[in-house]
Amino acid sequence: MKKLLSIIAPIALLSTLAMGGCAKGLGPADTDNVDVTVDTRGATISFWTGFGTSISDKLKEIVADFSAKTGITVEYESKGGYPNLQTAINLSVTKKEFPNVAVGYPDHFAGYVNSNIQLRLDGLIKNDEKRKSDKKDENGHDADADGIRLLDYSNFYKDYTKENESLEFKADGTGYVLGLPFNKSSEGMAVNKTFFDWFATQEAYKDKIFVPTTWGEVKSVGLAVKDFFATKGVYGHILASDGNVYDDEAGIPTGQTKVYDATRVADADAFRLLSYDSTENLFITLVRQFGGTFTELDPTRTGKGFAAFNDADKKDKTLAAMDMYKDLADKKLVGIPATFGESLYCSTPFCNGQSLLNVGSTAGIYNAIPQGNAFKVKAAAIPQNENNPDGAKFVISQGTNLALFNKGTDKEKVAAWKLMVYLSQQANGRFAAETGYFPTCEDATNSKEYQDYLESSADAKGMITIECGRINKEVYGNKEDGWVRFVDPAFLGSSAVRQECGYIPGYIISGEVGTNQQILDAVYKKLPDFTR
Repeated sequence: MKKLLSIIAPIALLSTLAMGGCAKGLGPADTDNVDVTVDTRGATISFWTGFGTSISDKLKEIVADFSAKTGITVEYESKGGYPNLQTAINLSVTKKEFPNVAVGYPDHFAGYVNSNIQLRLDGLIKNDEKRKSDKKDENGHDADADGIRLLDYSNFYKDYTKENESLEFKADGTGYVLGLPFNKSSEGMAVNKTFFDWFATQEAYKDKIFVPTTWGEVKSVGLAVKDFFATKGVYGHILASDGNVYDDEAGIPTGQTKVYDATRVADADAFRLLSYDSTENLFITLVRQFGGTFTELDPTRTGKGFAAFNDADKKDKTLAAMDMYKDLADKKLVGIPATFGESLYCSTPFCNGQSLLNVGSTAGIYNAIPQGNAFKVKAAAIPQNENNPDGAKFVISQGTNLALFNKGTDKEKVAAWKLMVYLSQQANGRFAAETGYFPTCEDATNSKEYQDYLESSADAKGMITIECGRINKEVYGNKEDGWVRFVDPAFLGSSAVRQECGYIPGYIISGEVGTNQQILDAVYKKLPDFTR
């Protein structure tokens, strides 16, 4: 584990971000007076993303269909990653060479808002809501003359719109709308199905070893698994369906099958029940699950934000989450990439049998499928805090939104708006079905393309992504059961706060910084511009 002082972002960088947050300009321009009646055929607009080739290829096809419908030329360009995209837009500000439309995260938008290049969407949204049309799109929704639907903002999932309404505020404290949801994902848990299915058939263990749904169950199941492994001498061997262990597959008797391959798990120190890819998401999610507050915006609506997890009136809940995790870490039941000598993900250790459960992005969960399908894998919801007093269940929401920039004529702005509506609602079910992302709204979820996708069959990598789509719809989307897909407020510098907090799980595991309170104090000291 790296030492505290060697991995802290430079104070100069954080101070620069903070000063940017304080020096807010006049804010983005409104769209109330944009002439939406203008003929957009023949317009040319630019659209930038950070997607890789596989997503870009699908998106280009959808954009091409949009152009065929509307006569609008879209110059699509991927900047090869979200950080590159953000940098390219920031560098384009002075020469006004930014695109008409781009995807981005809320903290990216916070910078664009501060630079006064992003348009408020409230006027365009209100215009679409009040317009009447006899024209329909292919899904039966009111549309303009080109067949592009009129936006129904209320149809978006509120879990996804809140982050775009928490960047700049009106005098009454309500937020302007600075973006439309586009590609959404969350976190899911990859489960070694072969292992847990076998234990479900064992009378002596089926009530002790099962897929956990809470952190309390992670502890009890983890201890039961470790006890079983120690008793049976599983480490370094292969557990077969007859309940015995063997040195290799060749030794397994005819008629018996492999349940768990521990040949790459030397001993108990090399094994964890549950591994977690993103240390940032882990800490932030635990804070939420225990009723705490990660970050918050200044109540004076200045747009400045702060870390809140170690504030005097909030830290008790943060410490409760950390204490729980420390207990699991001390018992060697949970791990992060560094636990296994990895830098970013735990999918390889999971495939090697070093963990039986791995939490990661639903957009990349297919990486948990082992080579040659050595064992079966399924998706499950992430563990929750069973002691949350209000019964709420939290899972982080990820993915980008679409921003409209203050560029060009009304013709180009309206053309860009049509593209945003098309991508965020009209064709979003198709986009989600073709890429594995989650739909942004009810209409996209209920679209034939997405429903067919959820009912389809695929290879192992495709199926676990489909399973995540079902979990998102049936579990994470179940408000009655207390589920919340959350995003914390974004502001200039919020990414720096997130990055620092990504080190906290490692500090807890290593113990090198001190007590959990000392860890929080040390992190706060490295964020002087974002603490109060």
